[in-house]
Amino acid sequence: MRIFTTHLAMSLVITVGLIALAPGCNKQPAHEVNISPPPMPADQPGQKPAKLKEIRPLDTGQAEPADPRHGQTPPTITEASSSIAKPATGTAGARPYHVRKGDTYWKIAAEQLGNGHRWKEIEKLNPGQERTKLKPGQVIKIPTK
Repeated sequence: MRIFTTHLAMSLVITVGLIALAPGCNKQPAHEVNISPPPMPADQPGQKPAKLKEIRPLDTGQAEPADPRHGQTPPTITEASSSIAKPATGTAGARPYHVRKGDTYWKIAAEQLGNGHRWKEIEKLNPGQERTKLKPGQVIKIPTK
């Protein structure tokens, strides 16, 4: 009961304080601020809105095309694919490594390459080899440092 009366008394004090301050909240501002936008030129009487300049087509006869194949027929799929360099299989720059007991790609990368986060490079060099099934004595490829 004591807590209830304490809260009731505090609410009464706050209410009386707000009532006493309420008349001061209705004061008019000392100055007024004009926030309306400035009139546009078309809004002023006697003026016509400005006309847009005419849009002319781009004169393409003066500049040479940026693409040297401009005007030629595009290559066929077989022509295009033969000119694209094929990625290497990943064996270049690799060296053999003999797996020891307890080795994982992470551990091998950390010890041999200096960073365990490079284990994905080892995985790419050894397609078809499951990284969870490494056996002691097995030979895998690892990248050169």
